[in-house]
Amino acid sequence: MCISIIIITPGPAYQAHSESYQNQFKYLSKYFKGYIFTSSSKTEEMTIGRFKFKSIKTKHTIISKLMYFIFCIKNAISISRRGEKIDLVSTYDPLTTGVVGIIVSYIVKAKLITEVNGVYTSSAEWLDDADKLSIRIKKYIYPKIMRYVLKRTDGIRLLFKNQIDPFKDVIDNKIVKSFPCYVATEQFNNIMEKTEILFAGFPFKRKGVDVLIAAFKRISPKYPDWKLKILGWFPNINELDSAIAGHPQIYHHKPVHASEMPKHIGSCAILVLPSLSEAMGRVLVEAMAAGKPRIGSNVDGIPTVINDGIDGYLVEPGNVDDLTNKLEILISNQKLRHELGRNAEKRAKTEFSKEMYCHNLLSLYHEVLETQ
Repeated sequence: MCISIIIITPGPAYQAHSESYQNQFKYLSKYFKGYIFTSSSKTEEMTIGRFKFKSIKTKHTIISKLMYFIFCIKNAISISRRGEKIDLVSTYDPLTTGVVGIIVSYIVKAKLITEVNGVYTSSAEWLDDADKLSIRIKKYIYPKIMRYVLKRTDGIRLLFKNQIDPFKDVIDNKIVKSFPCYVATEQFNNIMEKTEILFAGFPFKRKGVDVLIAAFKRISPKYPDWKLKILGWFPNINELDSAIAGHPQIYHHKPVHASEMPKHIGSCAILVLPSLSEAMGRVLVEAMAAGKPRIGSNVDGIPTVINDGIDGYLVEPGNVDDLTNKLEILISNQKLRHELGRNAEKRAKTEFSKEMYCHNLLSLYHEVLETQ
């Protein structure tokens, strides 16, 4: 039996026509068929494998969110009126798409699976722009929306086991599975090894960029040939510039399109993600596939991606001393870097392969469908 699903993702789906975006759905077409509802740079429809891709052009406004909400519901009504059978509705998160998913699953008479791809209840999530009214509203309302959605879903996919512990009382009777999300790693390879430490991401405080800069500054005089590259979009660039303070071995690289990330990751010597909150860390999986040693915080879902001392190092979140020590260990030992990188690459081909992802997904879907 081919399971028919509606996948609801918030978008925006950048470069929806690109191979890297479409590969996931083409591979999933071996097992599933159905629809993808999302937002992108334009309103369009196309076929990807056995999925019908439907997007609406939106902006980052409340009105656009409402338009996306209506867009998903209208498409669900059309599917229902045509008498098409939908087995499952899967949403990206238990927030906006989760609320939409509840309505869509009711319309098409399908079961609902909610993915949880963030740590929305962590205090570290709100460190950046904490005084903004929009952030204060989100901090208050997100847990309430999550509770509402999780109570009404049939199955839940987590990235790590304790991800939604604050909601244990409403998920006791739910089917809950923990496994990594899909990461397109085919383009990631070990190109070369520059004497460069790479950080890629945002925002500034939650990702621990200040901690990384402080740690690197401590050892940089000892290793004058090494650089620290901070790659990402920072709306408050003064905050980043202040932390770098003109250091000659630290520089900011403007954000790049996803298609350029294999070049940056494949050329670094070490990738570091010192987040204070992180559900998994997609960039860690990409670096794993590229055979790079990684350092990440021992927080949330990062320990599911880094085996400490085997394919990378874990450090205590916010601990400059710990991060400084691990950086120096790897900078000073090329043989160890290569050993950890090789172990990471081997692991990426098994635990984080698209085959393993589909195996886990099928297991979850079948278990949800078999429940009464």
